[in-house]
Amino acid sequence: MSKLKSVVVSFALFNSYLFANIINNELENKEKSFIEKDLSSANKSFLEKNYLPFIIDKKTLKDYYKHNNYQTYWIDKNGIKDISISLLDKIKNDPVLGPKSLQTFKLNEVLEKLKGFDITKVENHNDLLTIDFMITELYDKYFTYLLKGSINWKAFEEKLKMIDKETEIKAYWDRVYFSKDSKILLSKAIKNNDLSFAFKEIDFNFPNADKLILAINDLQTISENGGYTKIPEIKSLRLGDNSELVKFLRKRLLQSNDLLKTCENNIQSNINAENVITNNINVQNQTNVTNENINKETIEKPIAISCEDNFDEDLKTAVISFQKKHGLYADGIVGAQTQRFLNMSADEKIEKIRLNLERMRWLPIDLGEKYLIVNIPEFKLRMIENNDVKLNMAVVVGERKHPTPIFSDKMSYVVINPKWNIPQSITKKEIIPKLIKDPNYLASKGIDIYDSWHPESEKMDAKEIIDAFILEDVDSIPNFRLTQSPSSDNPLGRMKFMFPNKHAVYLHDTPAKSLFSNARRAYSHGCIRLSKPEELMAKIASEDNNLNMEKVNAILKDSNEKSIGLTKKIPIHLVYLTSWVDEDGVLQFREDIYNYDNIQKDLLY
Repeated sequence: MSKLKSVVVSFALFNSYLFANIINNELENKEKSFIEKDLSSANKSFLEKNYLPFIIDKKTLKDYYKHNNYQTYWIDKNGIKDISISLLDKIKNDPVLGPKSLQTFKLNEVLEKLKGFDITKVENHNDLLTIDFMITELYDKYFTYLLKGSINWKAFEEKLKMIDKETEIKAYWDRVYFSKDSKILLSKAIKNNDLSFAFKEIDFNFPNADKLILAINDLQTISENGGYTKIPEIKSLRLGDNSELVKFLRKRLLQSNDLLKTCENNIQSNINAENVITNNINVQNQTNVTNENINKETIEKPIAISCEDNFDEDLKTAVISFQKKHGLYADGIVGAQTQRFLNMSADEKIEKIRLNLERMRWLPIDLGEKYLIVNIPEFKLRMIENNDVKLNMAVVVGERKHPTPIFSDKMSYVVINPKWNIPQSITKKEIIPKLIKDPNYLASKGIDIYDSWHPESEKMDAKEIIDAFILEDVDSIPNFRLTQSPSSDNPLGRMKFMFPNKHAVYLHDTPAKSLFSNARRAYSHGCIRLSKPEELMAKIASEDNNLNMEKVNAILKDSNEKSIGLTKKIPIHLVYLTSWVDEDGVLQFREDIYNYDNIQKDLLY
């Protein structure tokens, strides 16, 4: 878009109210009989024979006016309604669309029509009718955008299929579809002169989405002021280091409000001068800088250091704050991962926020009064009840080659002392190779073999089929079922939480507790391992008539598997958000562990 045209468009947008007022004032002084009359037949004729839609199909547009008996929506006997101008402003200023709004919605065509409107010919019915039709098209396009988002969903599905074909990584993302009658909601909005009557029923309802939108404005301000301070590449910075590079770190953390104060602007005399020189040498080596003046005489003398160059306790606290906001190991040391997030630009963060807001449109509008939510890149599970966090625990999710699927469902039962029916993929790729090396492997792990996956299938003698496993091609082996009995070695631990789904994933306990201390916890084959399964079980039991902890504890003392149905099914949402605002109002960012950000950002708008 040329600079002149940008100015014209901006002028038209910001003065759209003025256009409406001019037209409306002129109408006050003119004959209004053509508006006051019932022109449904004329409107219908013009729509069917003369008007060419510019952004939606003609059938959809005709359905709007058929629903309204071919009466206008956006103009009346008083002229162009204020609600029409508010729609233009809402689209133009949509924070998620940002600069893409003009292009995506072809706003220029409507603005040019308004700008070039000849008020001396306002009695021309078709001119006003054209404006009404165009604004209705914008409404429908924007309504569809709010309902479905602007990521090309079909193209994304094709990308996932291609990944499976090329790498055998099976990635699944099930979006939630729901529909609302845009025509009914438009009539309600027009009647009440308030677009919120239409849009509030379809726009995303994810917790703190409004605060995530506000974060865009803050980041845009940073970007307009030159962006975040860049941290020069260095191996690491930590408490006690003294380097000119520390001042860059200070400036960067002040910009993100992690560092809350500047150090006193004075010169400090460092008692341990040898350590100072050593630190400076390390920094210079890492940045390919030499210092020929460092000698024994210098080392023996105390040297003066600016506080801005000193990595002190305040700065360490600031680094830890930053690391927590980005899902990093919060040790206060600026290593490679921390540097990578520090050097993420404000514009990159805005793009990531917009992408995640679009993903929120794929979730149910009603998440539930009480629900479980697992944010995969955060490696966390929460139980939310009436907008309050009742549980918050670390989880392990699927590794990159076995991504946890993304979908919503309802938890319907729990299993105590679960057996593990080992998936065929694990049997063929992991168990059989171990069995070939060690014929006693199955017995040592308490794994039994059954002749099929039918619940009533017969148990088989492992010795009879070991030769088949060894001699036959793995892919030609019959569909045996391997089942591991409840034990301390069972990967499912002692509890399993079921929400039956086509992906065959669930929440479960695990004996591998040490993994929960890691910042990055993508290790499973797709299921979700819980760090505190007992707390989840107790919370569910406290509100379910069919379950209590006395019963659970009694079963745990036994070694037999027991399933217990829930009287209250609990909605559960497995989501993929790499940016959001948490329950404490803190803006969060995470690593794109499955590379979905990179795929979807190319499919926006």
